[in-house]
Amino acid sequence: MAAKKKAAGPVDVPEVLLEDDGNKLVAKTKATLAKKWNVTRVDSLEGAVKLAWFLVALHREKEARELAELVGERVVFGGDIAVWAPAASCIALAARLARLQNDEARRASLVARVVEHPAEAGLDREALVKWIAVAGKDVRSAEVDPSQKYALEGFARGCARATYVRETAAEGGYPDGVVSIEALETTIDDGLQGLRALAR
Repeated sequence: MAAKKKAAGPVDVPEVLLEDDGNKLVAKTKATLAKKWNVTRVDSLEGAVKLAWFLVALHREKEARELAELVGERVVFGGDIAVWAPAASCIALAARLARLQNDEARRASLVARVVEHPAEAGLDREALVKWIAVAGKDVRSAEVDPSQKYALEGFARGCARATYVRETAAEGGYPDGVVSIEALETTIDDGLQGLRALAR
């Protein structure tokens, strides 16, 4: 009788996901993500976005940038917006972290990748305003969500969308008056505060 083949596990798992972690939430998120890691799967990419924002909230920007950059390097736009959207969120976060570290050349190259295939392509002005406003709504909803899991997801989602718009504002070709950098930064700060409070 032929021996059963073992199911193939995830390949090419990022080192940052395999490192031990003293933070329970981060350790659990890393372990879950490592088990199913695949840069062609939406759930893996969404998990990477969430984990990267947890790390930023905990002032672990180096690890967050490493993970976000890795996703940016491995994911190429293939026409599937469901896969591209979380990858673009990771790339936008990497761009933000590069900007905050005064690495303008890297920021510009990352933003150029996102702008080439915009997540909000084809939206008219009214729809675009609503699309941007969802970031703030995610954070406000997370602030009152009784579920830690859903609150964490809401805060991370709000930070990711606000950062996407914030980092592409100069190059994204948004109509005048649609983007308020100050409002986006407030959303990001509020989201990070919420994450920080829950991710300790």
